[in-house]
Amino acid sequence: MEFSSSSAEFDGPDSQSHLPSVVEPKLRALLGNRSTVTDLNQEFAHTARGWLDLAHEAAYADDLDRALACATHGLASAGTNPDVKLGLYRLLSSVHHKLEDETGMHNAIQQRTKLLRSLGQTHQAEMEDQLGSILFAEADGFAATVLQGVAEQERSLDSIDTVLTDVLIGLAVHQMSQMRADEALASIDEAVALQRRRAEAGYRLSAGSLANTEMFLAHLKFMNEEVDDADELSQAILDSGCNRAVRAAMWMMQAVIAHHRNDMKQAATFGMRALELYARLQIRPGAASAASLVASVARRAEKHQLSVLAWRVAVDQAEQGEVEETSGLVAALGHQLLDAGEVTEAEEVLSGLVTRERLNGNHHVLAHALIDLGNAVCRQERYQDAVKHWRDSIDAFLKVDRVREAARTSLAAGMKLAETKDDEVYAQAEELLRQAVEMGKASEDPIVETQGLRELAKLLCEQTKPEGLELYDQAITLASNDDVRYVAADLTRLKARAYAIFGKTNKAVATALTAADMFEDEAELAMGHCCELLAGKFLIEKHKWVEAITLFSTIADAEGIKSQLRKAALLGLAAALRGQGDETEAQRVSRQAERIRIDAPLDPEYDFIAEAFFED
Repeated sequence: MEFSSSSAEFDGPDSQSHLPSVVEPKLRALLGNRSTVTDLNQEFAHTARGWLDLAHEAAYADDLDRALACATHGLASAGTNPDVKLGLYRLLSSVHHKLEDETGMHNAIQQRTKLLRSLGQTHQAEMEDQLGSILFAEADGFAATVLQGVAEQERSLDSIDTVLTDVLIGLAVHQMSQMRADEALASIDEAVALQRRRAEAGYRLSAGSLANTEMFLAHLKFMNEEVDDADELSQAILDSGCNRAVRAAMWMMQAVIAHHRNDMKQAATFGMRALELYARLQIRPGAASAASLVASVARRAEKHQLSVLAWRVAVDQAEQGEVEETSGLVAALGHQLLDAGEVTEAEEVLSGLVTRERLNGNHHVLAHALIDLGNAVCRQERYQDAVKHWRDSIDAFLKVDRVREAARTSLAAGMKLAETKDDEVYAQAEELLRQAVEMGKASEDPIVETQGLRELAKLLCEQTKPEGLELYDQAITLASNDDVRYVAADLTRLKARAYAIFGKTNKAVATALTAADMFEDEAELAMGHCCELLAGKFLIEKHKWVEAITLFSTIADAEGIKSQLRKAALLGLAAALRGQGDETEAQRVSRQAERIRIDAPLDPEYDFIAEAFFED
């Protein structure tokens, strides 16, 4: 059973999604073949180098016993060359260290340094003897300080009989753990350059070590936005004959780069290659990650059912490997089921996740799962259940001091309940929105506070509660603190509509015109004209024909007005003229409006103004 990386497998794109047509059957095969997983203990190599590759692949899969067995077979093979032996001893020392077998680790180190001395690389051997496990164990702060000192010492010797390469790799791993990707890139760049110089000078390197370091370098280049270099290097590694674990990582790198470049077909192609190879090697974290990327690609292509299938594979792979991120993947599956409209199944998946995370005390994952669980039951019009889940989510966020996330959850929940237009849940929508405003204030999040005030004001005004008008004033005052007054202008527009709900036409008109001036001050002429049209609409509704005629005439003659808005102004003018009894002039203006050619509809942000407002 061999893995094929032939590009021919991925010919024939799906005509609708432009994703490879084989993605779906390959994903289904991965789900369906769980009972027929390859027994990797049955794999056999014919050379010591082959056993080294199998050992590395087992170590990547965290199957340490199998890694030891493969490395032992490699050392027992006839004619094992020094490069392979160096790689086998390094792998043995690292695996024994992970197994906390100090005797086995020291024995492997001694065998490796003995071999280095026989090869004439005496300084490297002495330093490896001195440093021991610090060269391959993940460095903590103390170890990183030691490695930094050794690096400076080794550089000062200006020799290629050195341990500097391994020291730099250890430093880079520590730098990455401290989120210092730029420093890690510099360290690995130096390490790769030194490895290449040593190889050219005839020094013996551990077999496969250069490809492993270059793999690290490719990842760091991508993280540091050197995308083209990462692409070129990962392709070169794939062409170099590396082991399957490295190949899977580089196919994943190619998939991530294609996704970054918005090439979804290539991202799916390379992602599936990585996924299949990771799954075959039983490297479960890698397989789960690759399946997640394929799911993301499918979602971007609006293939929601395919995305659900890929998330199922991701969860399945993570569960088989007991991957730490399994809960997050289950949450992503539940979210994607919602996007696919599978609300009942989403509820089932998310309910199970919520139960597990409550027991585990993982409040952050629990909070996000509860949000989606609330959305699932809300879509089934079970609003009381939804409110309970959302309130539980807010409590979970607060338990881990995520006040801003709690505030945004309260805001979104209140808005969603308000959208139902269900009088029975208005009180709870109001309570959640008030809570969001207070939390936004407490966490110094003016965006949430302003939006909460806006939504609460809108909700109250729709119920003709005068407090809503006061809340609009508070929101406008808060938004006016921003250098950009667009939000304040839009809130003023909404307040104008609220005045109209209360029957305060004069205030509605005046406020709409104030909003128009505010928009025009921000060079938002179209929004300004829309607000003037809104004022005219209020005048027509109250049969204030003379004022409406004046206003619509002014708007229609405005310099630089969009053709769609000029047509709306002329239709408004015709309606006002007709209301005043001047039918002849109304028909003339209507014909003038009809002659205006509209090449494109208005942008969505102007949808609060429509020609239909001014038709009979």
